[in-house]
Amino acid sequence: MKKLLALCCGLAMLLGLTACGGFVSIMPGSSDGTEEDVTASISPQLGQTEDEDFTEKSFYAFMGWDELGESYYENTPVALSCQEGDGSVSPVFDRASIIAACDALKDMTVTGRAEEDAAQEGTGYTYTLTMSDGTAYSVTFNGSVLTTYTGSYTYTGGEALFALTFPVYDSSYDLFDLYFDDGVRAFADEFEENLPVSVGRRTNGGATMTATDEETIRTVFSLLAGATVTGVEASPDQNIDLTTSTDYIFTMSDGTTYTFTFTDSCLTVTTSSDYGPVYYWLSGTEVLAYISIVPQTETEAFEGGLITGLREDFQTAADAAAGNSDLTVSGVYVSYSIDGQSGYLTLSGDTAVSFVQAVTAMTVTSESQTEAEGDTITISVTLSDGSGPILYFIGDTIQQVVGTYYVCDSGSISTLRTTVQSLAADGGNTGEVVEDSTN
Repeated sequence: MKKLLALCCGLAMLLGLTACGGFVSIMPGSSDGTEEDVTASISPQLGQTEDEDFTEKSFYAFMGWDELGESYYENTPVALSCQEGDGSVSPVFDRASIIAACDALKDMTVTGRAEEDAAQEGTGYTYTLTMSDGTAYSVTFNGSVLTTYTGSYTYTGGEALFALTFPVYDSSYDLFDLYFDDGVRAFADEFEENLPVSVGRRTNGGATMTATDEETIRTVFSLLAGATVTGVEASPDQNIDLTTSTDYIFTMSDGTTYTFTFTDSCLTVTTSSDYGPVYYWLSGTEVLAYISIVPQTETEAFEGGLITGLREDFQTAADAAAGNSDLTVSGVYVSYSIDGQSGYLTLSGDTAVSFVQAVTAMTVTSESQTEAEGDTITISVTLSDGSGPILYFIGDTIQQVVGTYYVCDSGSISTLRTTVQSLAADGGNTGEVVEDSTN
């Protein structure tokens, strides 16, 4: 009885729908809804009829970038980058290239929806324009089409964009081109005609070791000039040690300096403060670290006295700690291995100042040693201008330059060891002390 009642209700509903005139049968072969009718009704979901309704638009209008298209001459992006497939994001910073890219996009017209497989015909190139506020405009061209999250589209124009070149993807760029600076370019091009008077190496902002002989100056320059850019590091905070830096500093006869900085193994270039540093992986510069660069201090002229007599940068730190300079002591970092215990501590404020005063007041003799052994204490002093010396103590000696050591007064070195151990036991000036046994 219940089944009969349900059947009757269903028939009544069907008759009601057909009586309203709004029902279209989708049964194949029916007079009210043929297979052709069914295909037409669902084809927009497959993209089969969208080209008929597509209206050509300028690139900026199609992407919704009207504000950029109207203002890029006055509010020019700070960088233009290109990424080939999953490769490096390689930026350029010269205004000529950036404006040329914006002009090329302005001349581009989006003409219609592309075939489904058109985007698979070639390698994708993603171009990104970065504004000073960090806003980024990115677009990808895959093969012969423009690809977006809504699909792939055909276009005309844009040839000038694809003619632009980028480091990593164009071997014509050398290391000096990465700075996009006319002065750096002239330094490289006129190197032989205007040879620097010295080249220096500075590690972690410490003392600068300087060489004035032409052979060393040319060797360092030739390694930089012959380097090849192999990539750009996308995740520097994960893949390189950002706390390790080495500067190579060329000084010209008029006092002008050109500094090339490596963070870990990557050349670090900050052309735009708004864009931030770019970390370039290079090949051909691996031997830079092995070049002997030493300061020109005459070791024979030193006949004993305060540590400050060993090097000028030691005296600079002493003057800052004593208040005899425009500079001040910003902080001190100490790493040590004493009596089999290793650790580090950081000092600031009055503790740092007093520590520097005590260290620079230590006395040494003129006796040098070719090799030193024993406890090690490394003291890195940071002054208010970012400079500062690094003092290497090994055993009872202090290193003046690589391979040259002077014997410290026994009382002074004993006091230094005791001071470091005491600060470590107290947690340093910041309480940030790590100790572990080396045995």
